Amino acid sequence: MNRICLLGRITQDLELRCTGTGKDVVSYTLAVRRDKDNTDFIPCTTFGEMAKTLCQYAHKGDMIGIEGRLQTNKYEKDGKNYTNYYVLTDKIDFTGSKKEEVKNTQVSIKQEDIDVNDILPF
Repeated sequence: MNRICLLGRITQDLELRCTGTGKDVVSYTLAVRRDKDNTDFIPCTTFGEMAKTLCQYAHKGDMIGIEGRLQTNKYEKDGKNYTNYYVLTDKIDFTGSKKEEVKNTQVSIKQEDIDVNDILPF
């Protein structure tokens, strides 16, 4: 079983990109407190309609919860083998912005909540 749930703050402004196949994608780092004195910085990637929604509603410093799975990316550069790890998200919870910490609202989206028929014009 490969399942990861994290709650943390977005560390940079989000930039929506498009893959070579035309799919929307956003890559970002989530700052997650490990304990009182330590924070881990976890690379995350979100695709599709969730990527668009994340870029539209979340900003640097906002707290979000994510669920997904650990992915690996292996490659060779200059004769050396490298491995990158990141979380591929399939659910995002908007738990509040840094500016709105006093509010206790939560919005949640899942990949399966998005109906392609609602967004296609035909």
